[in-house]
Amino acid sequence: MENQQQIIKNVSLLIEKKKYLDARDIMLNFLKNSQSTRIGNQFYFTLYLIFDGLKEPKNAKKYLEKCFKINPNNYIVLNNLANIFLKEGNIFKAEKYYLKSINLKDDYLLAIVNLAILYQNLGRLEESKKFYLKAIELSPKRISIYFNLSRIDNNFITSEKIDYLSDLMKNENKENSEMSYGYFLLAEHARKNKNYNLEIDYLKKANNHSFNSMLNANKQTLHYWKNIIPKKYNNFNFKNENKRSELANFKPIFIVGLPRSGSTLVEVLITSGTKDTISLGESSIFNGIIAKKFSKDDNNLIDLENVNNKIFEIFDNKVLDFKNFSILDKSLENFFYIDVIIKVFPKAVFIHTFRNIEDNIFAIFKQSLEKLSWTHSIEDILKYIDTYFKVLEYFKKKYPDKIYNIQLEELTNNTEEISKKLYSFCGLSWSKKVLNFHERKDLLVSTASNIQIRKNIHKYENKKYEHYKNLLKNFLGKYDWLK
Repeated sequence: MENQQQIIKNVSLLIEKKKYLDARDIMLNFLKNSQSTRIGNQFYFTLYLIFDGLKEPKNAKKYLEKCFKINPNNYIVLNNLANIFLKEGNIFKAEKYYLKSINLKDDYLLAIVNLAILYQNLGRLEESKKFYLKAIELSPKRISIYFNLSRIDNNFITSEKIDYLSDLMKNENKENSEMSYGYFLLAEHARKNKNYNLEIDYLKKANNHSFNSMLNANKQTLHYWKNIIPKKYNNFNFKNENKRSELANFKPIFIVGLPRSGSTLVEVLITSGTKDTISLGESSIFNGIIAKKFSKDDNNLIDLENVNNKIFEIFDNKVLDFKNFSILDKSLENFFYIDVIIKVFPKAVFIHTFRNIEDNIFAIFKQSLEKLSWTHSIEDILKYIDTYFKVLEYFKKKYPDKIYNIQLEELTNNTEEISKKLYSFCGLSWSKKVLNFHERKDLLVSTASNIQIRKNIHKYENKKYEHYKNLLKNFLGKYDWLK
């Protein structure tokens, strides 16, 4: 029989190729047949990597905790445990384990950046800044760290730093993701200097590098958003439709729409009024289950029993006692899956957030949204939005009592009245706490809005994006809604 080191070496090659199931079977088979053998830390850590790749957090955590039991002073294990606690929503333990990791190795860049991001998402900006500055000391050529810090401190990126970053981008072979962050920083600097043409040029380059940073995945998902799901959203076939499920008794809230449309604000307003509502954030549960099944154009079948089982598993991993909570999900693309969601959750309701569409287009293009393949060019943004309008119109007619529309302009201008109507629609009890969301110490926001959400609500800026209207001139005759 092969020894542990040889098994780990062979399995590591499978992990590199993302053949996680094959790797899992080999490792578990070795465990089964080696009960008298002392299993080492590296073996358990490899199992953690496999189950993490399989997106099975319970098993991933189980094997990582075995590593921790063998060696509680392994700074890499501590950092990864912190990541798991954070996914579980255990902020206190995540912070504790990041700090332990850094105390054991004070130059461990990954844990330092992770802790900086955690503090940033919690709104503890001075602490976040401290760790970002430490990260820059350790890795002064990592442009992404400058980008993150610039979002906390508007004055951090000076002309001197712009010159330094520009030289880095010209003279060093930076990967696409780093180049993308660099061009977003150059664009913001150009905007501050009111050089809007240069800003737009940099934004185009930033988005192009962002798309290329995950080229194959982005091509695949862009094809899905443009050519597959637009043909299927109103034409699903269902299997095991009449089987009863506990999920039918739930009344989850789904926030849908476009990025940068006020969805995070609505999420925070809903979760600030009561401790009984838990947000899963942008979980993409339905997209994760459905999109994988639809690589072929002729496949419209959805097995509802399989969907139910996967949702139970995901809920169980994300919320310890989910049956006693109201669940909110802010996966904005769920407007494509409204038919499926209502089959699973007949009592579900949908909050559709929207704003002035031109402002929304420019806000998307100006933001670094590297995980959304359709956001990296004006042409693709407009194509996606055109589909979004058609899909929402279809479902508003089909389920007029299920979808509540909230316009960002109205929400910011009359927050109390609109939030009361929102709570009434969701069947929740409104209180003054809703309006004091920015005072929350436990508010964890990981979206692009995580800085501005810390402030009290400001009136909508109607002229913020006037300088970008030329970006649309070649498309005015193509989309009626642009006129």
